[in-house]
Amino acid sequence: MLEDKIIGITPSRFSNLKRPATIAATRPDTCVKIENKSAYYVIKDCADITLKYLPHFIYSGIKDPISKLRGNVVEDDIKDFAKRSLKEDHTQQLLRLILDDISRRDITFNVNHPSSSADIDFTLTGEETDVYGDYDYSDPIPPQPEEEKPITTITNITDYDAVVSILTSALL
Repeated sequence: MLEDKIIGITPSRFSNLKRPATIAATRPDTCVKIENKSAYYVIKDCADITLKYLPHFIYSGIKDPISKLRGNVVEDDIKDFAKRSLKEDHTQQLLRLILDDISRRDITFNVNHPSSSADIDFTLTGEETDVYGDYDYSDPIPPQPEEEKPITTITNITDYDAVVSILTSALL
């Protein structure tokens, strides 16, 4: 499952919460003495919410999650995730987070950055007599535009094939 891959790429202590939450969701009275009915349901419902939203929490705490996930996911995980996102609200919410990060990543890599002083050769040749000539009073050479990378966008999140295609290109 893609969510398990997300949980597995963090050293956070919360990455160990899935197993106890699974147990507490099915048997809230495991290892505790429940003295009233409401405590039973608090434990059960907290565990259910943890199982649904732990991947969101972990994903949001990872710096550059797309890069960290790339190569750690298989196509079957992506297809399963995309299929479940059509039926489960919490999975579709996680999909939206991931697609948003993919889209922002594409925009970030599509920006033309001006050259820095590291790109300039400061070596003087014997033929240069006016090394000050371009200092702030000549027209700069406009930077050449980089080849544009298409920005990943998806207008219909329920388009299974489009979702699989975008996730596959970003994560495999």
